[in-house]
Amino acid sequence: MNDINITAYGATDFVGRSSFLIHDRDHKILLDCGLELVPKQKTIAPVGVHDVAKELDSVLISHAHIDHSGYTPRLSKEGYRGNYYMTQPTKDIAYRLWLDHLKIEGRRHWSETDLDRVFHKISTKDYNKKFKVADGITAEFIHAGHILGAAQILLDWEGQLILYTGDINDRVTPMFDGYDLPNEKVDVLITESTNGDRYVPERKKIDVGLRLLAKQIADQGNKMLLPSFAVGRSQETLITLALDNDLDDIPIYIDGMIVTMNMITEHYLSEKWVSKGFLENLKDAGLNSPFQKQNMIPVKSISERTHQSRRYLAESNEGSIIVTTSGMLEGGPIHTYLDLLGSDENNVMGFSGYQVEGTTGRKIYDGATNVTLFEDYGRKKNVDLNLKIMKFPYSGHTSVDGLKQIMGDSGAKNIFLVHGDKRNQKYIMEYVKDVAKPSLINENAPTPLIGV
Repeated sequence: MNDINITAYGATDFVGRSSFLIHDRDHKILLDCGLELVPKQKTIAPVGVHDVAKELDSVLISHAHIDHSGYTPRLSKEGYRGNYYMTQPTKDIAYRLWLDHLKIEGRRHWSETDLDRVFHKISTKDYNKKFKVADGITAEFIHAGHILGAAQILLDWEGQLILYTGDINDRVTPMFDGYDLPNEKVDVLITESTNGDRYVPERKKIDVGLRLLAKQIADQGNKMLLPSFAVGRSQETLITLALDNDLDDIPIYIDGMIVTMNMITEHYLSEKWVSKGFLENLKDAGLNSPFQKQNMIPVKSISERTHQSRRYLAESNEGSIIVTTSGMLEGGPIHTYLDLLGSDENNVMGFSGYQVEGTTGRKIYDGATNVTLFEDYGRKKNVDLNLKIMKFPYSGHTSVDGLKQIMGDSGAKNIFLVHGDKRNQKYIMEYVKDVAKPSLINENAPTPLIGV
């Protein structure tokens, strides 16, 4: 058997452009191919992946988020003609995100032709079904609990088992019951370490606070703004609000790409993709979909002119909840709502997602009361904020407890930490050093996984 190595093109001791090449003398398998999102700048590509594109046997994508999938269409431009493996929900979500990226950044990284070529080479696979990716190598997708369709990737490389977690979540969320583990022990674990030193509270405790506050604000005739990531957090937030009958008389307005992602989610409301408990909750509430409740109102349905609809909502006397993009306030409808509603101290904005350093969201999260809006629209406007800021400690990534569990329960003696900062990784390495060999990976440098 040949030595098996890993080469990282990003996401080593930081979050962004996840892309990992697993390779030996005869085979090359690429796990993820994402972009790095940088505040106020253009996205950064995983430098180095071009060099191996033509040599790849297969490409496997763990989930649709841009930092894991956003550079995938470039592989076609660089000469890769093989299959791209992912789950069906990931295919549907990623395609929409790729189209949106093309609209925002144009053809910097890839073109419509590249996107079309890749789309027709996607082979979708269900969870827990082995499939061949090269001679002597099979793969299997395992539920990750992160977003719809997200998967861990288990490689059987000529008898050696390698588990790449992608992004995983151990907490029970509105749609999932945490991540699953392989049925057998693995030899190598490549795991995210985003929350390597962070305890994440159970969702139910945070959900109660969110719902109570939302009702209180709306009952007083005020507005609650919930900027949210279009994929994942927005659906979780809306489900939490939809399943609370006390909010049935409160309008919940939905703006931005969230509406499209809700429609995709509705296609996958079965036990194959979401938890049985979630489906039972829907049934108990008499719902086929949480997004079809009468008080869930897409902003586009109010008027053909979306900006006019937003102004109407802001100027109305009704109390309401507005769930909108973008999650880190870097652009999108939230800029309009902050301009129209941010000066009123009776309104509230609730943060439910992590805010990256340098983003508009992070500035407000840290206490800034004067921010610049509309930069993405070609003009700048300084706005003074008086609305109240609330923070809800959700996370789409596993807590440190979940990291410890997968490290122990996987049986891996060789553990490689990715997708986290050095402080988190240092903490978790101290925990696991007595039971396994924890390691970091240097970018663009082959690192041995297994050598026989």
